[in-house]
Amino acid sequence: MTFRPGPPTRIVAAFALAVAATALSGCTSTQGSAAPVPASPASLAPAFAHIHALAVDASGGLLVATHQGLFAVALAPDGTATTRGPIGGLDFDPMGFTLTGGIAYASGHPGPTTPPTFGSPNLGLITSADGGTTWSNVSLTGRTDFHAIAVAPPEAGAATARIFGVDSSKPAIQRSLDGGATWTDGAALVARDILVNPVAPSTLYATTEKGLAVSTDDASTFVIDTRAPALYLVAGDRATGSLAGIDTSGAVWQQDVAGVWTRGGSVSGTPRAVARAGNRLYVADDRGIVVTEDTGGSWRVIAPHR
Repeated sequence: MTFRPGPPTRIVAAFALAVAATALSGCTSTQGSAAPVPASPASLAPAFAHIHALAVDASGGLLVATHQGLFAVALAPDGTATTRGPIGGLDFDPMGFTLTGGIAYASGHPGPTTPPTFGSPNLGLITSADGGTTWSNVSLTGRTDFHAIAVAPPEAGAATARIFGVDSSKPAIQRSLDGGATWTDGAALVARDILVNPVAPSTLYATTEKGLAVSTDDASTFVIDTRAPALYLVAGDRATGSLAGIDTSGAVWQQDVAGVWTRGGSVSGTPRAVARAGNRLYVADDRGIVVTEDTGGSWRVIAPHR
């Protein structure tokens, strides 16, 4: 049956506000191999503010979607981090962002110097095949602001990806089964974050005030996974499909390949984005961009919060 959430409840102040407004989430990608964890805070990395989403790219570095544009963070074996951006000199605001199959998908708003071809006041769905240097309009230009995007790559016999979005103006998951060309309403659902399982692309997850919701029919219906913690943000491992995330109290959870969840440490303040690569979880929280390899037992700062 279709899951229809009730009024949002207070989890943390930011979560309640986010759910009420169908707030952003960077559906994170765990594409590519992971780079070594920094041994100390990276002095070469910028102080990021207003982060919307994180994604691990093919080199093991991070793509960081911020209010000021998209940035790339390269992590070196000696623990330093170097950053370039905004990529392409573009200051658009990627409220929703993900990376799948080497293609970046984004939505949001133009910035003060963003070319008018991007669309205004909303970007609709845009894509980039060169790491964010150039972008193409796909659909909904000027009309839609997706605060979260999840993409299922084309399956055998299919020519296009299936794309899901959290539209800031609609209390229903939006879905396109033809690569973004056309869109329809899915289930009536208010979600903070959405994720396509990296190894089982027929499975879509959504974090809601009632718990982790799961769909296996292209967002037509959702059921609550009663075994899962009440996640606020969720990320998946590209190699195994197992999940990790942050719950509504700020605690870190990691799922093993058997589906068993383990609770670890906590984030600092309000989490804004997550990305997973193996046992490594990258988080944007009140400290900035941080990483843990022991389910939040210990953390290292990659780029401090500004």
